[in-house]
Amino acid sequence: MAYPVPETLTRTSHSLTIIGPGNKVIGSINGWNPAQSKTITPVFQIATEYNGTVSGDPMEKIPGNVTGQTIAVQRYDLYIDRMEKAFGTAFSAAAGSDLMMLTQQDRPFAVQEKWKYPNGTIEVIQYDGCWFSNIGRNFRSDGDRIINVNATLEWTKRRKIQ
Repeated sequence: MAYPVPETLTRTSHSLTIIGPGNKVIGSINGWNPAQSKTITPVFQIATEYNGTVSGDPMEKIPGNVTGQTIAVQRYDLYIDRMEKAFGTAFSAAAGSDLMMLTQQDRPFAVQEKWKYPNGTIEVIQYDGCWFSNIGRNFRSDGDRIINVNATLEWTKRRKIQ
């Protein structure tokens, strides 16, 4: 059943769908946190006076390379489709069907964010060259007792495809 996109100016998670390899919708995600960063290097004045500045004052900032291209993702663990399999990293049936060690991930994958806007337009952002850099599960004997999987994806390129 399709749910209507809410009438709001605020972006909400109701309008976001995460799509994995093979155009498969990856459900049960309760946290999706893409990030990227870059180093900004300050350049300081070292002469006694130049254009009204004194020694030690910052003159400008020089942008560096983009780093820290990550997605922190949290997902409920499912019996039928563990997170590793949902993202397309299960390996051959001969070796087993679960990614037990990160060293078993032998190829990158792509993942998409699909946004449906209240005006009917759709925006799709794709993250190419994704690798799991960490993955783990949280087990608790109190509370709701749901097993949550926490992982970090490292991606190579982010691009708008629609």
